[in-house]
Amino acid sequence: MKFLQLSIITMLPLVSIAQGGIIIGNGAKVFIKDSPHWVIQNGRFENNGDDFVAGSSTVHITGNSLTGFSTIGGTATTAFYNLTINKSSNDVRLNYDIEVEGDLQISNGNLILNNSDIILGGNILGEAEGKQITGTTGGTIIKTVDLNMPLGENPGNIGVEITSVENMGSTTIQRRHVQLTNNGNSSIYRHFNISPTNNAALDATLRMYYFDNELAGLTENDIDLWQYNGATWVELLTDSRNTAENWVESSGIPFFHTLTLAENLSPPLPVELISFNAVANEKKEVDIFWSTASESNNEYFSVERSRDGVQFEQIDIVPGAGSSSDTRYYATIDPHPFIGINYYRLRQVDYDGRYNFSKTKSVYILTDGQVAAYPNPMQQVLHIVGEGFTKDEEAVIEIHDALGKLVFSQIMAIQRQSFLLDVPEVAGFFPGSYFLSIRTPNENRAFNLVKIGE
Repeated sequence: MKFLQLSIITMLPLVSIAQGGIIIGNGAKVFIKDSPHWVIQNGRFENNGDDFVAGSSTVHITGNSLTGFSTIGGTATTAFYNLTINKSSNDVRLNYDIEVEGDLQISNGNLILNNSDIILGGNILGEAEGKQITGTTGGTIIKTVDLNMPLGENPGNIGVEITSVENMGSTTIQRRHVQLTNNGNSSIYRHFNISPTNNAALDATLRMYYFDNELAGLTENDIDLWQYNGATWVELLTDSRNTAENWVESSGIPFFHTLTLAENLSPPLPVELISFNAVANEKKEVDIFWSTASESNNEYFSVERSRDGVQFEQIDIVPGAGSSSDTRYYATIDPHPFIGINYYRLRQVDYDGRYNFSKTKSVYILTDGQVAAYPNPMQQVLHIVGEGFTKDEEAVIEIHDALGKLVFSQIMAIQRQSFLLDVPEVAGFFPGSYFLSIRTPNENRAFNLVKIGE
């Protein structure tokens, strides 16, 4: 471990290193050379200066002093490289915004936001129950990252894993610990605001993590993901949960906004839905079908469709069974779906007017002979949607460059109308236009122009 090396340029002795901590006075300019470790034990870091350049250093806040004496603040934002919180007892409190270009290590003790923000460049490391970043009075952890068809990505280890079939582009994730309320229903002490550049038709899966001490008295097995859509709160049906690892996961999310975890305070629903699905047929219609295990007081199902997964319209009403303990099967057809993406959901309505929504299903309708490939520019994983494929039929998928040179080839069995093509060599392709071909034993089904790196 290197000892601290400081280069201080100042007209007056405005930098003091004493038992009380480090104080950078107004007008001081502090430069840390190389990659030393700077340990502040039982003291504070106060930045009132015009310039603090951390280099590649690591600042450690240690000791056992009371939280009020172990602070990071001042009158200027401090940009650390690496920052480690390692209090043997008590916590560290922010009194002003900070930036952490590298990693923020939580080894012992909590880091309390105290209405201040952390701009996170690298990752949060070591966070666990009782040694975590928190701030029930306010404050935000902010991470901005490019998400291109993310697959289980947890940017900065901030606490959400995101998967999407779409290129989300530059995405800002904000984590806060203030409890939210929705018509008297209170959340846990954690919520996220996710703002992608592309925030439509994401068909995303999100896994949200939490700590037990953030549950705010809620029953852990009863909490579900809720999302604020800009006007109302909508409950996202839970696909899976793990109370030992502290996460809840939902899929089929068309867009992101403000997300949190809260209980569903509604009484048990009168219909137990077994399945719900929507599939395009050879006539370019959409077959919609579902089944129930039991029904009680069920008046009807409203079948709803949307272009964007936000604004839905009713396209059919299917009468329910009233009350039944037998498995029931239902089906209807959308004869005139939109060209492109379609979202479908069920609204189940009982005789008292109470209702609930199913999960959302997406269907892509193609024009004659069309094969769609996205995102474009393509990334390592290319989503291909094509019509007329036969289940289990073998296809040769090739990518040629603009000069006709074969740069990628793969044989695979087509299982459905849409599938994912993994192209690990894409990082080695030169930016430009490429031709995608899909050949079956009978014919060339389609050629599509895709771009890489443009």
